[in-house]
Amino acid sequence: MRAGLHPFGEDFGNGDHDREYFLLDDDSPRYRAAKAAVTDDRHAVVDDTPAHHGVHRAVLSFVRERLVAEHGLALPALATLDDDTPLAARYRALQDAVQEDFAVLHRGDDDDGETIALSVCFPSGWRPERLRGSSFQGIHEPVPGFAKNPAAARSMVRAMVERGPYVRFVWTVSADDHLDHHPEHGRRLSWDAATRGFLRLERQVTVPFPDVGGSLFLIRTFVRPFEHLTASERQTLHEAVAVMPDDIAAYKGLLAGRDRILGLLSAS
Repeated sequence: MRAGLHPFGEDFGNGDHDREYFLLDDDSPRYRAAKAAVTDDRHAVVDDTPAHHGVHRAVLSFVRERLVAEHGLALPALATLDDDTPLAARYRALQDAVQEDFAVLHRGDDDDGETIALSVCFPSGWRPERLRGSSFQGIHEPVPGFAKNPAAARSMVRAMVERGPYVRFVWTVSADDHLDHHPEHGRRLSWDAATRGFLRLERQVTVPFPDVGGSLFLIRTFVRPFEHLTASERQTLHEAVAVMPDDIAAYKGLLAGRDRILGLLSAS
């Protein structure tokens, strides 16, 4: 497990899209419909202190400017941050307009990190509601290989707030193309019943706001069927799944289905 951070804007072969924070495409109606179907506990806003409010203003101002610059998209709820529109309504308008999930982090007094805005509709087998009220370290403790040292976790919080922006890519495979893989409320097909396989990729972007001690975390989920990958891509994926340590495979929900996954990759 590696951080895999790249400077935001690095050329991955996608032209101007690699320099866009928000990626809008022809599949947008599907994403909006899937977001509309999730329960309200996937969404949260905390605004208990002036420090929280300062982070929210900085993040929403940035979002407003980027949506206009990248897509000519002006959201009425973000037109001005000086009226009485509730923060929850502003973030909900953002959630409904973009294909990304997102979270807003405040560094906290001890750099422990706290989530003060949350909209995660497409988790890959984890529970977004855990983010509310949890420290950065507490959120990531289930991840194999994640440092248990509180000092290391605080260092990562400082990096998200003070450095960047960064982009990274996280992947897994699934037996279906449903976007929402919440353990209880999502739709997720067992590998035992799988007739197809899908590569599930997350583009994760961290945007720092050092002046107010905050960070914006964007997650764009992509799902591609095995048969749409090139032979070289399928071979690379086959090798990665085959050599994946058992603890990581178990965390991703792939351990019991590993043989089925490898068979589907070979047959695609």
